[in-house]
Amino acid sequence: MAKVKKTKTIAPRLANGESRVPFGHGLPDYIKEGLRSIAAHEKKSMSWVMEEVIIDYFGMKRPKYITRRKTNATKK
Repeated sequence: MAKVKKTKTIAPRLANGESRVPFGHGLPDYIKEGLRSIAAHEKKSMSWVMEEVIIDYFGMKRPKYITRRKTNATKK
């Protein structure tokens, strides 16, 4: 039987056009594994999970995102 691959949702683009900076290369493996576990559970990218954790922890204002158009794959 074919294994169905679960798709993850990547972080939406920032409305102001800024790019996200690669982050996490210096984090200990057990922290990265925890973030991967959260990302897999929520079906989101690891970068989006890290962004949300930091925003929530510091009580920061969420940035504006560009709304993604639904594709045939995401309509299901």
